[in-house]
Amino acid sequence: MVRAVNPASVGPALANADYAWVLIAIVVVGLTFITRTVRWAILLHPIVYRGTTITAAMLVGQTLNFLLPLRAGDVLRSIALSHAPGSSVERVLGSVAIEKVWDWLMLTALVLIVALIAPLPEWFVAPARSLGVVAALALIGLGVVLSRRQQGVRLLDRLLMLGRLPERWRRSLAERANRLLDGMEPLRRRNVAWRAGVWSAITWLLGIVTNVAVMRAFGVDSWPAAMFLMAVLMVGVALPPSIAALGIFEALTMLALGVFGVPVETALAIGVALHLVIFAPALVVGSLLAVWEHRAGRLSVLPSRTSMDPVTHD
Repeated sequence: MVRAVNPASVGPALANADYAWVLIAIVVVGLTFITRTVRWAILLHPIVYRGTTITAAMLVGQTLNFLLPLRAGDVLRSIALSHAPGSSVERVLGSVAIEKVWDWLMLTALVLIVALIAPLPEWFVAPARSLGVVAALALIGLGVVLSRRQQGVRLLDRLLMLGRLPERWRRSLAERANRLLDGMEPLRRRNVAWRAGVWSAITWLLGIVTNVAVMRAFGVDSWPAAMFLMAVLMVGVALPPSIAALGIFEALTMLALGVFGVPVETALAIGVALHLVIFAPALVVGSLLAVWEHRAGRLSVLPSRTSMDPVTHD
Protein backbone atom coordinates (compact mmCIF):
# COMPACT_ATOMS: atom_id res chain seq x y z
CA MET A 1 0.00 0.00 0.00
CA VAL A 2 2.80 2.42 0.91
CA ARG A 3 4.71 1.65 -2.29
CA ALA A 4 1.62 2.49 -4.35
CA VAL A 5 1.84 6.14 -3.25
CA ASN A 6 4.11 8.46 -5.21
CA PRO A 7 6.72 9.80 -2.72
CA ALA A 8 6.70 13.13 -4.54
CA SER A 9 3.04 13.60 -3.63
CA VAL A 10 3.82 13.16 0.08
CA GLY A 11 6.50 15.87 0.10
CA PRO A 12 4.07 18.82 -0.06
CA ALA A 13 2.08 17.43 2.87
CA LEU A 14 5.22 17.12 4.98
CA ALA A 15 6.48 20.54 3.90
CA ASN A 16 3.20 22.32 4.69
CA ALA A 17 2.55 20.63 8.04
CA ASP A 18 2.14 22.72 11.16
CA TYR A 19 4.99 21.31 13.23
CA ALA A 20 3.88 23.13 16.36
CA TRP A 21 1.30 20.34 16.68
CA VAL A 22 4.06 17.75 16.23
CA LEU A 23 5.97 19.33 19.12
CA ILE A 24 2.82 19.16 21.23
CA ALA A 25 2.52 15.48 20.33
CA ILE A 26 6.12 14.87 21.46
CA VAL A 27 5.37 16.52 24.82
CA VAL A 28 2.27 14.34 25.24
CA VAL A 29 4.32 11.23 24.44
CA GLY A 30 6.70 12.31 27.20
CA LEU A 31 3.75 12.48 29.60
CA THR A 32 2.89 8.87 28.75
CA PHE A 33 6.36 7.89 29.98
CA ILE A 34 5.34 9.25 33.39
CA THR A 35 1.88 7.66 33.50
CA ARG A 36 3.19 4.27 32.39
CA THR A 37 5.98 4.46 34.97
CA VAL A 38 3.44 5.17 37.73
CA ARG A 39 1.26 2.28 36.59
CA TRP A 40 4.16 -0.18 36.52
CA ALA A 41 5.35 1.00 39.95
CA ILE A 42 1.87 0.25 41.30
CA LEU A 43 1.94 -3.25 39.82
CA LEU A 44 5.46 -3.89 41.16
CA HIS A 45 4.47 -3.10 44.75
CA PRO A 46 5.65 -4.00 47.41
CA ILE A 47 9.03 -4.00 45.64
CA VAL A 48 10.18 -0.38 45.33
CA TYR A 49 12.35 0.99 42.52
CA ARG A 50 13.51 4.47 41.59
CA GLY A 51 11.19 6.06 39.05
CA THR A 52 14.03 6.59 36.58
CA THR A 53 14.97 2.91 36.83
CA ILE A 54 11.42 1.82 35.98
CA THR A 55 11.21 4.32 33.12
CA ALA A 56 14.55 3.20 31.68
CA ALA A 57 13.59 -0.48 31.73
CA MET A 58 10.15 0.27 30.30
CA LEU A 59 11.47 2.37 27.39
CA VAL A 60 14.26 -0.08 26.61
CA GLY A 61 11.62 -2.82 26.48
CA GLN A 62 9.37 -0.71 24.24
CA THR A 63 12.22 -0.01 21.83
CA LEU A 64 13.26 -3.66 21.71
CA ASN A 65 9.65 -4.71 21.08
CA PHE A 66 9.86 -2.61 17.91
CA LEU A 67 13.12 -4.26 16.88
CA LEU A 68 12.77 -7.88 18.05
CA PRO A 69 10.06 -10.51 17.40
CA LEU A 70 7.60 -12.08 19.86
CA ARG A 71 7.60 -9.14 22.31
CA ALA A 72 11.12 -10.04 23.44
CA GLY A 73 11.49 -6.54 24.87
CA ASP A 74 9.01 -7.40 27.64
CA VAL A 75 11.20 -10.31 28.75
CA LEU A 76 14.38 -8.23 28.56
CA ARG A 77 12.90 -5.37 30.60
CA SER A 78 11.88 -7.92 33.22
CA ILE A 79 15.47 -9.14 33.37
CA ALA A 80 16.75 -5.56 33.57
CA LEU A 81 14.54 -4.83 36.58
CA SER A 82 15.10 -8.09 38.46
CA HIS A 83 18.10 -6.96 40.52
CA ALA A 84 16.24 -5.42 43.50
CA PRO A 85 16.14 -7.29 46.83
CA GLY A 86 13.14 -9.61 46.90
CA SER A 87 12.65 -9.35 43.16
CA SER A 88 13.19 -11.83 40.33
CA VAL A 89 12.71 -12.08 36.58
CA GLU A 90 9.55 -14.11 37.07
CA ARG A 91 8.01 -11.68 39.56
CA VAL A 92 8.63 -8.67 37.31
CA LEU A 93 7.35 -10.61 34.30
CA GLY A 94 4.14 -11.30 36.24
CA SER A 95 3.62 -7.55 36.68
CA VAL A 96 4.16 -7.08 32.93
CA ALA A 97 1.47 -9.70 32.27
CA ILE A 98 -1.03 -7.75 34.40
CA GLU A 99 -0.01 -4.57 32.58
CA LYS A 100 -0.83 -6.26 29.24
CA VAL A 101 -4.21 -7.44 30.53
CA TRP A 102 -5.11 -3.84 31.36
CA ASP A 103 -3.98 -2.70 27.91
CA TRP A 104 -6.16 -5.36 26.29
CA LEU A 105 -9.11 -4.19 28.34
CA MET A 106 -8.44 -0.56 27.41
CA LEU A 107 -8.22 -1.53 23.74
CA THR A 108 -11.50 -3.42 23.95
CA ALA A 109 -13.19 -0.44 25.61
CA LEU A 110 -11.78 1.90 22.96
CA VAL A 111 -13.14 -0.26 20.15
CA LEU A 112 -16.59 -0.29 21.77
CA ILE A 113 -16.55 3.51 22.11
CA VAL A 114 -15.51 4.00 18.48
CA ALA A 115 -18.23 1.58 17.36
CA LEU A 116 -20.83 3.82 19.03
CA ILE A 117 -19.46 6.92 17.29
CA ALA A 118 -18.79 5.63 13.78
CA PRO A 119 -19.43 2.38 11.87
CA LEU A 120 -16.42 0.07 11.93
CA PRO A 121 -15.24 -1.58 8.69
CA GLU A 122 -15.81 -5.32 8.35
CA TRP A 123 -12.08 -6.06 8.13
CA PHE A 124 -11.67 -4.78 11.70
CA VAL A 125 -14.84 -6.06 13.38
CA ALA A 126 -13.84 -9.74 13.58
CA PRO A 127 -10.34 -9.14 15.02
CA ALA A 128 -11.80 -6.65 17.50
CA ARG A 129 -14.36 -9.16 18.74
CA SER A 130 -11.71 -11.86 19.03
CA LEU A 131 -9.50 -9.52 21.01
CA GLY A 132 -12.33 -8.72 23.41
CA VAL A 133 -12.97 -12.43 24.00
CA VAL A 134 -9.25 -13.08 24.56
CA ALA A 135 -9.01 -10.18 27.03
CA ALA A 136 -12.02 -11.41 29.01
CA LEU A 137 -10.78 -15.01 29.07
CA ALA A 138 -7.28 -13.90 30.09
CA LEU A 139 -8.68 -11.87 32.99
CA ILE A 140 -10.94 -14.71 34.14
CA GLY A 141 -8.16 -17.27 33.70
CA LEU A 142 -5.68 -15.27 35.73
CA GLY A 143 -8.25 -14.78 38.46
CA VAL A 144 -8.89 -18.51 38.67
CA VAL A 145 -5.17 -19.35 38.69
CA LEU A 146 -4.44 -16.82 41.44
CA SER A 147 -7.34 -18.00 43.60
CA ARG A 148 -6.11 -21.61 43.36
CA ARG A 149 -2.39 -21.00 43.10
CA GLN A 150 -1.30 -23.56 45.71
CA GLN A 151 -3.31 -26.31 44.04
CA GLY A 152 -1.85 -25.27 40.71
CA VAL A 153 1.73 -25.36 41.97
CA ARG A 154 1.15 -28.80 43.50
CA LEU A 155 -0.32 -30.02 40.20
CA LEU A 156 2.72 -28.66 38.36
CA ASP A 157 5.01 -30.50 40.79
CA ARG A 158 3.16 -33.78 40.19
CA LEU A 159 3.39 -33.35 36.41
CA LEU A 160 7.11 -32.66 36.69
CA MET A 161 7.47 -35.74 38.91
CA LEU A 162 5.76 -37.82 36.24
CA GLY A 163 8.28 -36.40 33.80
CA ARG A 164 10.97 -37.89 36.07
CA LEU A 165 12.78 -34.61 36.47
CA PRO A 166 15.39 -34.42 39.25
CA GLU A 167 14.03 -33.05 42.53
CA ARG A 168 16.33 -30.01 42.34
CA TRP A 169 14.86 -29.06 38.95
CA ARG A 170 11.31 -29.64 40.15
CA ARG A 171 11.86 -27.43 43.18
CA SER A 172 13.40 -24.69 41.04
CA LEU A 173 10.51 -24.72 38.53
CA ALA A 174 7.94 -24.68 41.34
CA GLU A 175 9.67 -21.70 42.93
CA ARG A 176 9.74 -19.86 39.61
CA ALA A 177 6.02 -20.52 39.13
CA ASN A 178 5.38 -19.08 42.59
CA ARG A 179 7.41 -15.97 41.78
CA LEU A 180 5.46 -15.47 38.57
CA LEU A 181 2.18 -15.71 40.49
CA ASP A 182 3.55 -13.30 43.12
CA GLY A 183 3.98 -10.76 40.33
CA MET A 184 0.33 -11.23 39.35
CA GLU A 185 -1.04 -10.85 42.89
CA PRO A 186 -1.95 -7.14 42.39
CA LEU A 187 -4.79 -8.36 40.19
CA ARG A 188 -6.47 -9.71 43.35
CA ARG A 189 -6.02 -6.49 45.33
CA ARG A 190 -8.96 -4.34 44.39
CA ASN A 191 -7.42 -0.98 45.31
CA VAL A 192 -4.18 -1.78 43.44
CA ALA A 193 -5.98 -3.14 40.39
CA TRP A 194 -8.24 -0.11 40.07
CA ARG A 195 -5.38 2.35 40.55
CA ALA A 196 -3.57 0.58 37.72
CA GLY A 197 -6.77 0.78 35.69
CA VAL A 198 -7.08 4.54 36.19
CA TRP A 199 -3.49 5.13 35.09
CA SER A 200 -4.06 2.83 32.12
CA ALA A 201 -7.05 4.94 31.06
CA ILE A 202 -5.01 8.15 31.41
CA THR A 203 -2.20 6.64 29.35
CA TRP A 204 -4.54 5.59 26.56
CA LEU A 205 -6.22 9.01 26.57
CA LEU A 206 -2.81 10.63 26.13
CA GLY A 207 -2.14 8.23 23.26
CA ILE A 208 -5.31 9.40 21.53
CA VAL A 209 -4.33 13.04 22.13
CA THR A 210 -0.97 12.29 20.47
CA ASN A 211 -2.78 11.02 17.38
CA VAL A 212 -5.06 14.07 17.35
CA ALA A 213 -2.10 16.45 17.57
CA VAL A 214 -0.17 14.80 14.72
CA MET A 215 -3.29 14.63 12.56
CA ARG A 216 -4.02 18.33 13.15
CA ALA A 217 -0.50 19.12 11.98
CA PHE A 218 -1.67 17.88 8.58
CA GLY A 219 -5.09 19.51 8.64
CA VAL A 220 -7.09 16.47 9.78
CA ASP A 221 -9.33 17.07 12.81
CA SER A 222 -11.27 13.99 13.89
CA TRP A 223 -11.31 12.43 17.34
CA PRO A 224 -13.12 9.26 16.13
CA ALA A 225 -10.42 8.81 13.45
CA ALA A 226 -7.68 9.30 16.05
CA MET A 227 -9.29 6.73 18.34
CA PHE A 228 -9.78 4.22 15.53
CA LEU A 229 -6.20 4.77 14.37
CA MET A 230 -4.91 3.98 17.86
CA ALA A 231 -6.93 0.76 18.01
CA VAL A 232 -5.72 -0.38 14.59
CA LEU A 233 -2.08 0.41 15.36
CA MET A 234 -2.17 -1.35 18.74
CA VAL A 235 -3.49 -4.51 17.13
CA GLY A 236 -1.44 -4.31 13.95
CA VAL A 237 2.05 -3.71 15.36
CA ALA A 238 1.75 -5.97 18.40
CA LEU A 239 4.00 -8.48 16.63
CA PRO A 240 5.84 -6.36 14.03
CA PRO A 241 6.94 -8.46 11.02
CA SER A 242 9.62 -5.91 10.11
CA ILE A 243 12.28 -3.94 11.99
CA ALA A 244 10.62 -1.10 13.91
CA ALA A 245 7.39 -1.97 12.01
CA LEU A 246 8.73 0.07 9.10
CA GLY A 247 6.13 0.24 6.36
CA ILE A 248 3.58 -1.69 8.40
CA PHE A 249 2.93 1.26 10.71
CA GLU A 250 2.45 3.63 7.77
CA ALA A 251 0.25 1.17 5.87
CA LEU A 252 -2.00 0.68 8.88
CA THR A 253 -2.29 4.45 9.27
CA MET A 254 -3.36 4.79 5.64
CA LEU A 255 -5.86 1.95 6.04
CA ALA A 256 -7.38 3.35 9.24
CA LEU A 257 -7.60 6.98 8.13
CA GLY A 258 -8.89 5.93 4.72
CA VAL A 259 -12.07 4.79 6.49
CA PHE A 260 -12.63 8.45 7.41
CA GLY A 261 -11.91 9.74 3.90
CA VAL A 262 -8.38 11.04 4.51
CA PRO A 263 -6.41 11.14 1.22
CA VAL A 264 -3.71 8.46 1.00
CA GLU A 265 -0.90 11.01 0.60
CA THR A 266 -1.97 12.88 3.73
CA ALA A 267 -2.48 9.62 5.63
CA LEU A 268 1.01 8.43 4.68
CA ALA A 269 2.53 11.73 5.84
CA ILE A 270 0.64 11.38 9.14
CA GLY A 271 1.91 7.81 9.48
CA VAL A 272 5.53 8.83 8.94
CA ALA A 273 5.30 11.72 11.42
CA LEU A 274 3.42 9.69 14.03
CA HIS A 275 5.88 6.82 13.75
CA LEU A 276 8.77 9.17 14.49
CA VAL A 277 6.90 10.88 17.32
CA ILE A 278 6.25 7.55 19.06
CA PHE A 279 9.54 5.76 18.35
CA ALA A 280 12.23 8.47 18.48
CA PRO A 281 11.55 9.88 22.00
CA ALA A 282 11.40 6.38 23.48
CA LEU A 283 14.68 5.48 21.79
CA VAL A 284 16.51 8.66 22.84
CA VAL A 285 15.17 8.99 26.40
CA GLY A 286 15.32 5.24 27.02
CA SER A 287 18.94 5.01 25.84
CA LEU A 288 20.08 7.95 27.96
CA LEU A 289 18.29 6.71 31.08
CA ALA A 290 19.51 3.14 30.53
CA VAL A 291 23.14 4.30 30.37
CA TRP A 292 22.64 6.44 33.50
CA GLU A 293 20.96 3.66 35.48
CA HIS A 294 23.46 1.03 34.32
CA ARG A 295 26.40 3.16 35.44
CA ALA A 296 24.70 3.64 38.80
CA GLY A 297 24.37 -0.14 39.11
CA ARG A 298 20.57 -0.07 39.19
CA LEU A 299 19.90 -1.63 35.78
CA SER A 300 21.38 -4.70 34.12
CA VAL A 301 20.50 -6.97 31.20
CA LEU A 302 21.80 -9.98 33.16
CA PRO A 303 19.50 -11.91 35.51
CA SER A 304 20.06 -11.07 39.17
CA ARG A 305 21.17 -13.58 41.78
CA THR A 306 17.89 -13.01 43.59
CA SER A 307 16.26 -15.08 40.86
CA MET A 308 17.65 -18.13 42.62
CA ASP A 309 16.81 -17.06 46.18
CA PRO A 310 14.07 -18.90 48.10
CA VAL A 311 10.58 -17.58 47.56
CA THR A 312 8.97 -15.55 50.33
CA HIS A 313 5.29 -14.66 50.21
CA ASP A 314 3.71 -11.42 51.39
